[in-house]
Amino acid sequence: MAFRFKLGEPFDEGCRRISVEQIDRAQGILRGNGGEAAAVHETRKSLKRLRALLRLIRPAIGEETFKAENRELRDIGLSLSGARDRHVLGETLDKLLSASNLSPKSAEALRKRLGPVDGHGTPLAMDAAHERLEAARERLGALPIEGSDFDIVGRGLERSYRRARRAFAEAYRCPGDEAFHEWRKGAQAHWRQMLLLSRAWPDYLGARAAEARTLSQILGDDHDLALLVTFARSQADAVSEPAEQVEAAARGRQAELRQMARPRGERLFAASPKRLRRSVGIFWQSAEALKDAEGAEAETETSGPARRVRQGGRRQRSDVAAKT
Repeated sequence: MAFRFKLGEPFDEGCRRISVEQIDRAQGILRGNGGEAAAVHETRKSLKRLRALLRLIRPAIGEETFKAENRELRDIGLSLSGARDRHVLGETLDKLLSASNLSPKSAEALRKRLGPVDGHGTPLAMDAAHERLEAARERLGALPIEGSDFDIVGRGLERSYRRARRAFAEAYRCPGDEAFHEWRKGAQAHWRQMLLLSRAWPDYLGARAAEARTLSQILGDDHDLALLVTFARSQADAVSEPAEQVEAAARGRQAELRQMARPRGERLFAASPKRLRRSVGIFWQSAEALKDAEGAEAETETSGPARRVRQGGRRQRSDVAAKT
């Protein structure tokens, strides 16, 4: 159940297969025997993979279908996010305490304002998400997809990458929490799209996926700090001094993270969107040709007469080489 297109598989069939696999995975997790917190987290990861896939085929399914399906998957994720968000705020406060000079006293004062934090979803929300996923499974498993060959995903790859590249430039042109959050979403989509296409050239596209994943984690920490700042401000009337100290520490840490992210972004988004699309298309065609050639060679290797003729030829060449 790898989140990958298969070489030799038509892209429209691959999109429907992967959609069903990811929904089956999410439903299995929601109905499993594991902890609720882990189930919510893993389900939301499957939803993010599906949304990255939808962006990859956006031009091939049309705007109306894309927006409707993307919105539904987003809303399913949001329905599970309530307690999980409080859990993330607690984790972010812990990270900030270890990475800055924030006083434990100030951190604890704000932590008490969070209330009980366990990261669990509610059984009712999880049951509702399971039912909504079942309906999405039926739709995405029969999704009409227009186009042929690599063009099915190529147009969406170019569009999605261009969006992420522009968000990168905008984040440093007009720095702000929302701008960096947009860049984060673009980096996450690119990470997962590189995974989907990685069989075209595992070493190169796998490296791009790893770089985009690292970048999205850095930007994810930045976003979590932005949410912590928002929460601290909402509690300023009750714990004014701790809230101010937490905000100052969070902004300082964000500055460090954004400095770390910039050179990674410059490297990852160096190519133009058209060049990336063209390159990955060539990689995919070449990988399929190599697979076909290796399959033909393997078939020849197992052919008895051909094998004997080839071995005889090798012995002849060896005899000639020995004489010279």
